[in-house]
Order: sequence, then C-alpha cells, then structure tokens
Amino acid sequence: MTRDKEWQRREAEARIRQVLDAAKARGAQRILDTDGSYDITFVPKKQSLEQLFSRPGPLPDDDD
Repeated sequence: MTRDKEWQRREAEARIRQVLDAAKARGAQRILDTDGSYDITFVPKKQSLEQLFSRPGPLPDDDD
C-alpha cells in the first residue's frame, strides 16, 4: 500500500510514476533515505491568479 506524502527510497524508486503523479495531484511528496530525505514537488508552468495568490511566501520569478 502506498502512502501519501512519505515514501521509502526503494518504494519510490520502484513506483516513481506514482510518486510524481501524487506530487502533481496532492502536493509535495517526501522520499526518505538513510542519509536524509528528498522533497518532490510539482510546479505548473502557468498558474491562474487564484492559484498564484493562494500559496504562502514570495512569488517565483517568471523569467523563463
């Protein structure tokens, strides 16, 4: 059974598509490793104003 938000490294490697899909659909996913952890996030290329202003923190640069 997969867990939302936290994955063991071996499980994440075996299910990388599920990890990426979960990051896109449900937010950041954490992959636990023996030396620390990885946080996987999805950042859409274009966002609506509602999405943009609903997030805390500074606005990202859009110089792409």
